[in-house]
Amino acid sequence: MYVYGSKDRLFINTTLGCRSRCSYCYLPSLDYELGASNLMIKDSDYVIGMVESRSDFIQGKKGTIISLGCYSECWDEPVRESTVALITYFLRKGNPVQFATKRYVACEDIEQVSKLISWRGQLSIFISSTTLTKWNSIERGTDSPDIRFRSFDLTKKTGVPVYLYIKPIIKSVTISDLNKYVDIVKNKDVSGVIIGSKFIMSNESNNNKLAPISNGKLKYSKKSKEEEYMYMTFSQKVLTFTESVQAIDYWRNYA
Repeated sequence: MYVYGSKDRLFINTTLGCRSRCSYCYLPSLDYELGASNLMIKDSDYVIGMVESRSDFIQGKKGTIISLGCYSECWDEPVRESTVALITYFLRKGNPVQFATKRYVACEDIEQVSKLISWRGQLSIFISSTTLTKWNSIERGTDSPDIRFRSFDLTKKTGVPVYLYIKPIIKSVTISDLNKYVDIVKNKDVSGVIIGSKFIMSNESNNNKLAPISNGKLKYSKKSKEEEYMYMTFSQKVLTFTESVQAIDYWRNYA
């Protein structure tokens, strides 16, 4: 689905599938390809037309949250230009815009669109990481954490908040890097942290709520003690959330 969601939040993709091969990714369970060698990319104008044709799209600061990606890596080189075009369009509409990525986001790619921002936090970026020491085997085909984390320089240069997005928490893996992640928060310009739960197939047994994507096929996994401990640790040091939309709401409601 290139456009999915509701009046509260729309997920927008210009391609379906991903060239990376993260071992925990939910895309294969939705029949989207990992390690894709030939992505079919839709023009940004085509996808914008899909959004504008919806009766539930609401323009403005209190309107629909625009989340780029979820069925793709929206900052991958083949789709980056179309992603920038989408950011440009929806910033001009006044809507909150967000994206998560395991790629490096360069200042020169954001400087121009940052001039269109009409309120603090309108555009927010989430740099995704679930492991530091094992990224090359678990997050194959992504930029290394060292390269990704250079994106935190964006905040001082452009004013765009950039978050450390730790989702999902992989049992016995993510928490082993906790001290390293804490050092990153201390030493880089990290606007906040998201500690997020894994999405699992909805036929697995638990009563947790459905994921905001996938048309009911995925739901949130149960929170683990490791996840709770990481949340507690970061919340004592920096703004910490369990979902990226909480960061959006922080800026548009309280900041």
